Amino acid sequence: MRRIIAVMLVCAGLLVSGVLPVNWSYAKSFDSADLPIAAGDAAVFYLVPHRLTAALNKPSLTLDSVTMKAAPLLKKNGHLYFPLKWLETVHLGSVKWDAKTGSAWAELNPENQGYLLSFHLIPNRSKIYVESNGSLVALEETIPTTFAKDGLLYAPVTLLSRIGVNYSWSKGVMRWEWNDKAIKVLRPTYTTQGDTITFSALAQKEFGHVYLLQSLGIGGMTSVIGGGISSITGTEKMIGGPILVNGKEFRRMEYTVDLRPGANPIQIYSNVSRPAGIVVHRQVSDPSSVSILYNHPENERSISFDKPTQGYLRIQSGEPIAIAGTVTDSYIQSNEVAFQVSIFRNDDYYEIGERTVVPLDENKGFSGSVVMDKPGTYLVNILSPAVFVGGSSPYGSVKWAEIQVEVLPKGENP
Repeated sequence: MRRIIAVMLVCAGLLVSGVLPVNWSYAKSFDSADLPIAAGDAAVFYLVPHRLTAALNKPSLTLDSVTMKAAPLLKKNGHLYFPLKWLETVHLGSVKWDAKTGSAWAELNPENQGYLLSFHLIPNRSKIYVESNGSLVALEETIPTTFAKDGLLYAPVTLLSRIGVNYSWSKGVMRWEWNDKAIKVLRPTYTTQGDTITFSALAQKEFGHVYLLQSLGIGGMTSVIGGGISSITGTEKMIGGPILVNGKEFRRMEYTVDLRPGANPIQIYSNVSRPAGIVVHRQVSDPSSVSILYNHPENERSISFDKPTQGYLRIQSGEPIAIAGTVTDSYIQSNEVAFQVSIFRNDDYYEIGERTVVPLDENKGFSGSVVMDKPGTYLVNILSPAVFVGGSSPYGSVKWAEIQVEVLPKGENP
C-alpha cells in the first residue's frame, strides 16, 4: 500500500509540474491555395494529417518530421507502453493529475474526436475510467496494466484506438497516424436587407453530411430542414459533383435559409466535428412590415395578438412592451401563457430572467408586459399553456411565437 501511494505521489508531482498548455489551434494550419474554395463558401471543413514515429527505449520522438526530446517508448510484459504525457507533446490533448481520485486525467482535443473525449487512468490498474456524477466509473473492457516510471504514468498503446489514433509496430519503431478535423470559418458574419440568404460550405468527404442548424431562440440549435421552427425554413443541395484535389475528395453544399430581423445565429454542422458558427444580421428599414413569427403554421391558429401588431420592435431601454391577445386552441390543459425573454450574446440567444406568467380570462384572453433595461438584441418568446407534448409527462408548455426586439440606449431615437 505504501509503495502504491508513493508511486501516485511521484506521478502527481511530475505530471503537474510538466503540464504544458495545449495549443488547440495546432490543427488549423491553413492555406486557401491548397483547397478548392469558392467565393460563396462560408466555411471549409478539412483534415490535417499527422504522423509520429518513436523507437523503443529512445528518449525522443518525431512529429511531422520534427524530432524532439521525450520520455521513451517502453515494453513491459510483452506490451508496448507510451508516456501519457505524449498526448500533450503531440497536441492530442491535455493531461493533469487529479489528486482527488488518484488518477491521471486526459482531456482530448475536440478536433480529433475518437470514442473517448475524456478519460482517467490509475497507476497499476488495468481499466479505463470515465467521470460520472463526480466519481470515476470503470469501463467494461480490460487493458494491459498501467505503471509509473520516472514520475510519469505509462499507458498501453492499445488505448490509442479509443482516441482516434491508428498505430503500427515494426522493427523496433512505433508509428502513429491521425487526422485533426479542422474547420475554418471564412465569413463569420453577414449583413443583408433580404429576408433570406444563400451561402455554401466546402467539406472533405470524411466529414459526411454537413448540414445547417438555426437558433431556437431559447438556447440551442435545431435543423433548418424539418427542425423546431418550421416557419423559418431552409433548403440544401450539393453543388456539382465530388471535387478532387491532391487525392482528397471534397463536396460543396449550398444552403438557403429564412431570416429573422436582427441577429440570426447559424451553425454549419457535421456529426464528426464541432460546428462552424456564423451570424447573419438582417437589416429592416420598416419594422411595421414584419409579422409576428410563429414556430409552426398551426400555432397561428392557436393564438392571436392584439398587441403588438408586428414582429419586430425598436424601443428604448426600460420601455415596457405590452403583449395581449387570445388563445384559440381548445386542447389546452392550463389557463395561463408565459413570456420568456432571451438575449443575443456569444453568437446565440439565451434565456434571461424569470418567465412572466399571465392568466387567461374567461374568454381565453391575456394581457401582460415585459421590460428590457439594457440595450441589446432580444427575443420575447411566447410560451403556450400546457398542451399535449407526449412522453412520461405528456402536457407541458412549448414555444408558440416570438417577437424580435432591438433595445436602444435611453434617449436614442428608434
